[in-house]
Amino acid sequence: MLRILIVGVPGTGKTWVMKELIKLYGCITLQKLKKFWWHTNKDVYVVGKYDGSMFEGSDRLSMSIMTDLDSFLAHTQNKITIFEGDRFMNSTFIGKAEPIIIKVLGDGKEGRDKRGSEQTETHLKRMTTRVNNVTANYDVKDSGEALSLVNKLIKEL
Repeated sequence: MLRILIVGVPGTGKTWVMKELIKLYGCITLQKLKKFWWHTNKDVYVVGKYDGSMFEGSDRLSMSIMTDLDSFLAHTQNKITIFEGDRFMNSTFIGKAEPIIIKVLGDGKEGRDKRGSEQTETHLKRMTTRVNNVTANYDVKDSGEALSLVNKLIKEL
């Protein structure tokens, strides 16, 4: 079992990492259990709905997803499961899932500009504070380094 959580402010490339993992590991099947959605190849679970919309991935999951966390963790007990983003940056998730946490550093401005994001300064400040309050196992400089680290962790199993 391996659980990984990728965190970072909006625009740092978390979604890109997840989409690359879906491609690299052939996670073509989209499945659902209660409020959880994930892409899988049966061994690797990439949590979220990645469908090409502006805000995809874990942003497409219910804000009340933690009500189904115990069921999902039991379902993925012996799997490689990768999470990203805001929905999972809370003490309930971190305490129960005990993930390896990878923090993508940077302000995310380039990524937000590239996708035409119109998130408010208030939202960005709030997210920056939340990300800064998460204690990571690894700090990485960008999404490329995050992807390399996730691959390394998977291969070490």
